[in-house]
Amino acid sequence: MPATASRIRPSPHLASRLALDDHGRRFLHVNNEGVLLIEATVPVDLADVLVDGRMAAGVEDLYPTLPEENIGAALLQIQLNRYRCGGLVVGISCHHHTADGHSMSMFFTAWATAVREGKDFTTPTPFLDRARTALPGSTPTPVFDHRSLEFTCGEGDTYAVVPMDRIKNLTLHFTAEFVADLKSRVGTRCSTFQCLLAHVWKKLTAARELKPEEFTKVRVAVNCRGRADPPVPTDFFGNMVLWAFPRLQVRDILNSSYGSVIGVIRDAVARINAKVDSWLGFRFHQLDFGTGAPSAFVPPDLPFEGLMIFMPSRKANGGVDLFMAVAEEHVAAFEQICYSLD
Repeated sequence: MPATASRIRPSPHLASRLALDDHGRRFLHVNNEGVLLIEATVPVDLADVLVDGRMAAGVEDLYPTLPEENIGAALLQIQLNRYRCGGLVVGISCHHHTADGHSMSMFFTAWATAVREGKDFTTPTPFLDRARTALPGSTPTPVFDHRSLEFTCGEGDTYAVVPMDRIKNLTLHFTAEFVADLKSRVGTRCSTFQCLLAHVWKKLTAARELKPEEFTKVRVAVNCRGRADPPVPTDFFGNMVLWAFPRLQVRDILNSSYGSVIGVIRDAVARINAKVDSWLGFRFHQLDFGTGAPSAFVPPDLPFEGLMIFMPSRKANGGVDLFMAVAEEHVAAFEQICYSLD
């Protein structure tokens, strides 16, 4: 798969390395050391291991092995897995210090176009001035505790970490009809992301059988490009994601209407003064490296219990696919109610 180097060149941060300054703090060293590109052969047909849009076996071998220490390691790592039938699976890992989902979506689109069009394609140059994101126009006056909201759980909440061997990765499919029915129950205009997040939040809370007085929250990625002052161009390549933390007591989320839960989500995002950075806007399924759209887009096994990724579905009727990690003791209860609108 050619054109990788030509696409990396306009985005030099992908070829950078993490380093430590004199105070032991990490920084991004733009040194053009390159990316890691591995080619592997797989002695089976892709159709034997790709079943209904999911890999039948684990996917960890489809990616380069991540180093235990990422200081000095390649921040973009790509593995081209070539199957006996001619099929190709591209496994990609990228460090979030380098780019967020929005930036990587731009990179994938430009990479695929460069491969497809060859020398006739001029790679667009993204906006790279990171000083625009780091220097305040005036002395900042915090209006709320950013650190507790964006970099910690906040408000003193503590959660037990679920070991990887007790996490089960699930794939759910919400049809376009299901999403339309769900939206009709909200009572006000809402996005597909908002209504599905409210739905899954309610159902997963019910499956966990938490005490009514306990609090439950979700962490929502928000894209701050357009809301910065001054605004940062949408083609900024880097990480402009902050976090919002909608939070409710268990009794409230289970008894509240969809519209009320969506209102809590909106209020939390509004406090960050940005928009939700939803993967529903990333058209990964439309990437064409010259052989047509991909057969599947498969995230790796999710390492944290409760982590959710909403993706546009490739199924004929459209809709949304949800990839999520659930503690094994809650899987049966969740699967029993996840499609119920009661």
